[in-house]
Amino acid sequence: MASSNTRYGILDPLRFFAAVAVIFYHYSIHFYGSESFLYQVSKYGYLGVDFFFVLSGFVIMASAQNRSAFEFAVARALRIYPAFIICLLLTIATLTILGGQVVPLKDAIFNGLIINDYLDIKNIDGVYWTLQAELKFYGCVFILLLLGVLKRWQYWLSIWMAMAMMHFFIKQPFFMGWFINPGYSFYFIGGVCAYLLTKEPKNFLANAIFFVSLVFGFFCARIQSQHFLISVTEQERMIAGIAVVTIFFFFYLLSRGYFSLSSNRFLLALGALSYPVYLLHNMAGKTFIDTLTTQETLPFWIMAGIALVILISYLVVKAEERVRSSLRSLINTK
Repeated sequence: MASSNTRYGILDPLRFFAAVAVIFYHYSIHFYGSESFLYQVSKYGYLGVDFFFVLSGFVIMASAQNRSAFEFAVARALRIYPAFIICLLLTIATLTILGGQVVPLKDAIFNGLIINDYLDIKNIDGVYWTLQAELKFYGCVFILLLLGVLKRWQYWLSIWMAMAMMHFFIKQPFFMGWFINPGYSFYFIGGVCAYLLTKEPKNFLANAIFFVSLVFGFFCARIQSQHFLISVTEQERMIAGIAVVTIFFFFYLLSRGYFSLSSNRFLLALGALSYPVYLLHNMAGKTFIDTLTTQETLPFWIMAGIALVILISYLVVKAEERVRSSLRSLINTK
């Protein structure tokens, strides 16, 4: 992610490790269950998704600067869809060949467009819900750019925060979920504010909204933990909340110039791998391991499956770079 001449190189490896944390969380539950040692050490890995959402607020706000709505939309589409379509096709192929499942063409098409949630069509892979949340956020930023009000963040960010708080307490406005994810709004807002603080570190409103989103992020993480942790305890809720607060503080310190790390090709590669690794590990990865493993060989096949996911993800990155380059040339935009 680039912002002007600044490169936040630390974000690339963190993005990759967040994806790996999600992998071990999913695999520990699927292959071993909640009583296993692996689950106990990886059960908070799902919070990698929370990190992604705060990161997205930070990155997308930076990406939108000095771009038209059209340029922003093209840049995001080229970043999201080529790799996603490739990974979707690989997942469908794995489910069909190894899992013996038939994916309806309608499901494949609307999953591929990432609009299936509006049509009540189930996700082919459960992790796709996060892409839907991301795309809604992108859509809102696109509208702000189209209206020419992105830089007037004091107004729209305050309105967004007020709506998110209202939805937290009384689940209103009921239609909020149609254009932005209410439960994860505070994470996006925190990331947006962290970016703003890189430009205006002493801005009172940006600081205030950031810390209010941090507080609500803590309580949302406590509530959301019941959807990810098995038989969640009060202690686990508290740890989840504290972990999210830690994520927020990391981005706050990042905005203040801490964690400076020059980027290099290796770190860039890790960052690029995180997206296809995340998309392929769940349904495709689990199906591959389920097909080949026995209980005795499970550890080997889990590691082999992760290695294969990373290898295929590398090939996906190379393929989608070519596709993206060709499409960018066709559209004649940067």
